[in-house]
Amino acid sequence: MSDTRTLNSSTASLPVDRPLRVAVELAGPAGPDYWADLTLGRAGDPPLDLTSASPNVVRVRASDLREAGKLRDRVRAEAAAEGRDPDSVTVLVDLEVVLASDARTARRRPDAVRRGGAGTLSYVGTPHGLAGLIADIHAVRVADGVTLVPLDASFTVEHLVDGTLPWLESRGLIEVSPTVVEVLRRFGEGAHPAVRAS
Repeated sequence: MSDTRTLNSSTASLPVDRPLRVAVELAGPAGPDYWADLTLGRAGDPPLDLTSASPNVVRVRASDLREAGKLRDRVRAEAAAEGRDPDSVTVLVDLEVVLASDARTARRRPDAVRRGGAGTLSYVGTPHGLAGLIADIHAVRVADGVTLVPLDASFTVEHLVDGTLPWLESRGLIEVSPTVVEVLRRFGEGAHPAVRAS
């Protein structure tokens, strides 16, 4: 996170009634942003869809965790006011990331110093540290999940596939989606850099 605070990791054991969702926004060498949900919801839940007329996922940007929680509450209240079940809407907070195998390397990356836009949560560190932060965000109901937005050209989806997602899955917090295979094919090592289009 930009202010380097983390939530108490013991909160990850609190019961939550909504499945944790983890998505990623990547960009190809010349194409538009590519958004993919890397996790599955409960049995029978439709896939998250950013483009439907009545979207079941809403992305928000927040400068801190308190603001993210207020935005989630607002989205849920608006859904209820429209006569929709608030639990039918998944709120994902954008989280800009700079990852490396060790925190010191991550902090030394140029994009770790000049992080993305103002008003956006950010994390600089390791894939496992990121997993802990995501678990905490979900456990205290700041958001239903995150959209990870990589900031540096050295980012690889392998950081997520080999580190972050297995950590979350081993704790029973997520079920990895088959979409991960497509993301690796398009953006894995050997493919073109996968950073956010600016």
